[in-house]
Amino acid sequence: MTEKSENTVRMSYEDVLAEAKEWATPDRLAALDAITEDDIARQIAENPDVAPELTDEWFERARLVIPLKGRKAA
Repeated sequence: MTEKSENTVRMSYEDVLAEAKEWATPDRLAALDAITEDDIARQIAENPDVAPELTDEWFERARLVIPLKGRKAA
C-alpha cells in the first residue's frame, strides 16, 4: 500500500458536500458554464503536463492493455 501524501486531507462526505456548495456560487458557475470547447482545447495545447483531449479519434486509436498478473513493472 502506498503512503498518503503530506498534502492529503481526510474529509467526510458531508464536509466535501459543504465545501462544494460553498464554492458553487452563481458567478463561479456562470464562469464555468461560459468555457467553450475551443477554450478547453487551447488550454490543453498550452500545457504540456495536461492529459490529452479525449476525442472520438483518441478513443478509436485507444487499446485496452491488461497487465500480466504478478509481474512487476520495470
